[in-house]
Amino acid sequence: MASSTEIEAPPRAPGRSQWVDALLVFAVVVAAVTFAVWLGGRGPVAAPENHDLAGYPGSGLFGGWFRYDGRWYYDIATNGYFFAGPKSQSSAAFFPAYPTVLWALHAVTGVSVKLLGTLVTLACGAGVVVLFRRWCADRVEPRVAMIATVTLLLYPYAFYLMGAIYADALFLLAAIGAFVLLERGHPVLAGLAGAVATAARPVGLAVILGLVAVTLWRRHVVARREGKVHLDLRALRPADAGVLLSVGGLLGWMTYLGVRFGHPFAFEEVQQAPGWDQAGGPRTWFKVTWFQQLKHLPGWMADWWRTGDDTTFLKTQYAVTVLLQGLLVLFFLFLAYRAWRRFGWGYGVYSVALLAIPLLGTKDFMGTGRYLLAAFPCYLALGEMLSGRTVLRRLVWVASGVILLGWAFAFGRGYYVA
Repeated sequence: MASSTEIEAPPRAPGRSQWVDALLVFAVVVAAVTFAVWLGGRGPVAAPENHDLAGYPGSGLFGGWFRYDGRWYYDIATNGYFFAGPKSQSSAAFFPAYPTVLWALHAVTGVSVKLLGTLVTLACGAGVVVLFRRWCADRVEPRVAMIATVTLLLYPYAFYLMGAIYADALFLLAAIGAFVLLERGHPVLAGLAGAVATAARPVGLAVILGLVAVTLWRRHVVARREGKVHLDLRALRPADAGVLLSVGGLLGWMTYLGVRFGHPFAFEEVQQAPGWDQAGGPRTWFKVTWFQQLKHLPGWMADWWRTGDDTTFLKTQYAVTVLLQGLLVLFFLFLAYRAWRRFGWGYGVYSVALLAIPLLGTKDFMGTGRYLLAAFPCYLALGEMLSGRTVLRRLVWVASGVILLGWAFAFGRGYYVA
């Protein structure tokens, strides 16, 4: 057994087939999801005034992926940032890592930023699958690791890893990469990967907390003996401070906003802008808007069934979407507890912190469906639960896969699903 000051090396992962199999499943799911998005994009686009429908090279196949936040990332990559104060929507709300990658690739290749957005997301999604499979294989047998990987790929919002011009795939790639590097004894590289994550999404704060927590857990800095909690900072090594480099992405972004606009927290201030309406406070914390959506949902469904009115359908679709996302958050709280018990309190801290940010920061859970993609320890916890329950596993995969394709079709059609 390793001493209290040494990190135990993770078990050696199986050979090449583990990630080859995972990528094959990824390719199959991507093909199905891409078809659903393409099919959705061929019909009349919902709320066309909210979308840029101009064609671009590759738009015949991938045009359905350019929706909602994709317009913001395109504008940032081509025109830079602007901030018009907390009362107006502005690009300062969007973290810089993803649009910076698009800008750099466009400058080098000349390829359309819109097409690059889909290709970068696909590449990051493939990297996520490989790293997640590896992280799982360090803890469980290959069969369970594969079940967890398939469960992640069939998650109803996994299409954000498969072509959507959003930053979630890049964030998750950097986040998992940071933890894998840390567990292989590279805290400085882990901190640098974490800095990419904190420069990609506001939930990057959970990565900082998670890296610190996993470091303390693996070094046995915090231990419970004879019913008391003991703290032994001597177990830490100087190199462990490397994980603190993960703060760099967030600090760099805040510094830019402070120098450029005089508002280092502009990304937070702008959340209260009309149309976003995500200002902090009791109304947001206690999900008043979410409960109002649930209250009106039966009436909207009845009106839509009776009249077929498009406006009522949009209200119904939105309410169903936030209902599902709210229920997923509750379920993931349970999975975070399971991850805490099974994989160590360090990963429990990361999972809980990741869940706490949308719990406190969204008015109706909209967007949390894709935020939960980053709760990767929860997918392994769920994979373990399903591994010995064949019938339940098949039911979960089928139901989740059907919703995934339905949501992908709706995304391509231009509906706001997350």
